[in-house]
Amino acid sequence: MAEPDGEKTRPNIHATALVVGETGILIQGPAGSGKSRLAAGFIQAAGVAGRFAALVADDQVLLQAAGGRILAIAPEPTQGLFEVRGAGIVHVPFLRRAVMHIAVAVGDVSTASRLPDPALRRELIDGLTLPLLYLQPNRLPDPYEIVMARLENRLLA
Repeated sequence: MAEPDGEKTRPNIHATALVVGETGILIQGPAGSGKSRLAAGFIQAAGVAGRFAALVADDQVLLQAAGGRILAIAPEPTQGLFEVRGAGIVHVPFLRRAVMHIAVAVGDVSTASRLPDPALRRELIDGLTLPLLYLQPNRLPDPYEIVMARLENRLLA
């Protein structure tokens, strides 16, 4: 969809985007893979740690390249809506847009390396990439700590 101010068309991707502290996290994976559950876990863990956290968009995310960075934007019809599997759609505080810093791929990680490759990246829009981390939420003790450690460069390659 083209914007009235002349911005480029923004691709709409199947993902969940959120911010923890000042870090934008884009979670991608097939339907039912646990994207929303993982995002909810991040928001809860951040709250326990006394850090800011907010949803940007759940299920559908618009992407925009701006100044060499990737923005995640909440589509107007779904702003502030978050799916809680088994409970339905709930209203939550949200940010309309945020810069993304890491992509997290959820689902079957059987082909992913056991040790994360810090050079692994995912191209998303206009040749721009984000560091990529594969996670399988059901098999991890604390996905939040893994992502935060990766962002803080505490994981060894």
